[in-house]
Amino acid sequence: MLTTFDVALIGVYLLVGLAVGFYVRGAAGEGLKSYFLAGRSLPWWWLGTSMVATTFASDTPLVVTGFVAQHGISGNWFWWSTAVGLVLLGVVFARNWQRSEVITDAELAELRYDGRAATALRGFKALFSSLFVNCIVLGWVFAAMAKITRPFVHWQAIVGPSLYLTLQEGWPNFLMYQTIDNTLTVLLLVLVVMLYSSVGGLRGVVVTDLLQFVIAMVAAVVFAWYAVDHVGGLQSMWTRLDELYPEGTGAPSAQELTAFWPRMGEGAMMSFGAFAAGLGVLWWANSQVDGSGYLSQRVCSARDEEAAERGALWFCFAHFVLRTWPWVIVALVALIAFPLHEASAAGALLKGDREMAYPLLMQKVLPPGVLGFVLLSLIAAFMSTVDTHINWGASYLTGDLYRRFMRPQATERELVRVSRVSVVLLTFLALVIAAQIDQVGDVWKFYFAMMSGLGVPHLLRWIWWRANAWTEISGMLMGLLLSLPAYLLNFAQAYPTEYVLSFIAGTSALTSILVTLLTPPVAEKKLREFAKRVRPIGFWKDLSPARPQELRLRLMAWATGVVCIYASMFAVGLLLKLQILFALCLLTLGIVAGALTLSLLKRASSPPQEDRSMKSEEGVRSTGRKAHDEQSPPRTCP
Repeated sequence: MLTTFDVALIGVYLLVGLAVGFYVRGAAGEGLKSYFLAGRSLPWWWLGTSMVATTFASDTPLVVTGFVAQHGISGNWFWWSTAVGLVLLGVVFARNWQRSEVITDAELAELRYDGRAATALRGFKALFSSLFVNCIVLGWVFAAMAKITRPFVHWQAIVGPSLYLTLQEGWPNFLMYQTIDNTLTVLLLVLVVMLYSSVGGLRGVVVTDLLQFVIAMVAAVVFAWYAVDHVGGLQSMWTRLDELYPEGTGAPSAQELTAFWPRMGEGAMMSFGAFAAGLGVLWWANSQVDGSGYLSQRVCSARDEEAAERGALWFCFAHFVLRTWPWVIVALVALIAFPLHEASAAGALLKGDREMAYPLLMQKVLPPGVLGFVLLSLIAAFMSTVDTHINWGASYLTGDLYRRFMRPQATERELVRVSRVSVVLLTFLALVIAAQIDQVGDVWKFYFAMMSGLGVPHLLRWIWWRANAWTEISGMLMGLLLSLPAYLLNFAQAYPTEYVLSFIAGTSALTSILVTLLTPPVAEKKLREFAKRVRPIGFWKDLSPARPQELRLRLMAWATGVVCIYASMFAVGLLLKLQILFALCLLTLGIVAGALTLSLLKRASSPPQEDRSMKSEEGVRSTGRKAHDEQSPPRTCP
């Protein structure tokens, strides 16, 4: 149970969040760019850390716990595979986004494409992303928070039995998160987030994200430490897993549960085809492969191109290398504390919802004070995701819908007012949607399937001149049309998730390419304007001013960056497995690959030799003229 100290700690944190929002209110209210992009002034470690904090939601440890129980550690390849695409964001697309100077990725549609199709695409993406995609994401985050707080918060003791019973009997079902306790807790937290996000804009969101990330990471490590100590240490944890899950029983074995790579063959938890599809398809099928969505908002808020690039790379490293293993270790301890074959009351609960093992283990192993701190960390993770999504969603409603289609002549002050109203509107929509979500992992799968149709179109718009608005429209519609029957009508249950996503992504990609070739290209004048501003690399004929060798250097940096992430991530995992020598070898490889990545990016970003020579000569001539002018006597008019 939570102590008075625990409750006070959480209360102080909520007040700090509100204080930050009101402190930066003045700067946020200057205009649309100040409100949604913090005036394009953020340093790399601010924006990168904010990206990490946003993706560290309260639902993530629950989902990882469920993945490990169902598929072992290797089940995390469902999200580990996205590292390939996120590194691509850092080494290729981050600078493109920063140069584009857009506020949202929907705005990019009219910068990149032309005609009515581009205008329609911008409006549709703004509606689709803000009211549909955004609310689904917030919905599963709210649902996860309700699960986390269920064992700890009891409102009857806070408001009294009479008022509690009145609320329980009169509360509307469409806004109920399983129990009235969960509902009141989520509403209180969301109200605080809505207040500081609406008044502080992106700057308030980012400042609170910095604090939230530190709290969340420290608490995740502390929880993993107590969990391992509960089972007698790391060596004891691996031994007890071997004892509880032996080979030859027909159930998952410890060897399979703890492997980094899935074991293939008959009776395995994951087939080779499913693993290959996940690793080979999911990274490019991800709609955020180029940074679209809230990631592009952060990158566009960078003070310059270098800050955008470094921030995106820091996000990749922290997202996979720093955060993976505390969650995985806790999930493994949960397999010991609550075995998969257990017949107890807890086992019966977890049999239907393995994600609940995370909060139940918190209650089991954490002492008072520490329990409050870890719960606070999950509240912080929850708030860091919610504040980003409601701010990001409001940017579509304000910039891409209200200003673009309803009030083009609106003043900056008016737009800020509309932005704050939009934050409130999106918050309440997400609250209603969240009440309909039960299993977080299932919603994850539907979301990835729905958005997989945009992976290839989002890549093509940056690297191929021939892509047009219909490329994105067709990919988006095909992904949506295929995912609805697959998941809402349960057609996908008969096949591995990776196969379903690969089919939807592949079909959508082929459709979008075919539609591209059958529709007219973008006007050359429009392409030249876009290429001049963004300087994209790839297949742009003579339209882009980017150097030909820059593509080669950045692709090499992409490869070494991926090696750096995976080598470093598995080095940490092997250290936890007590395989020290192999871990040190992988760590060395990761360090070398990381240094090579930075070196390649520096070469790719530096101006060509002839440009440096010309600038040097111009500098010499300028210096000479200045010296001559200083030595010559001033001329006077006759």
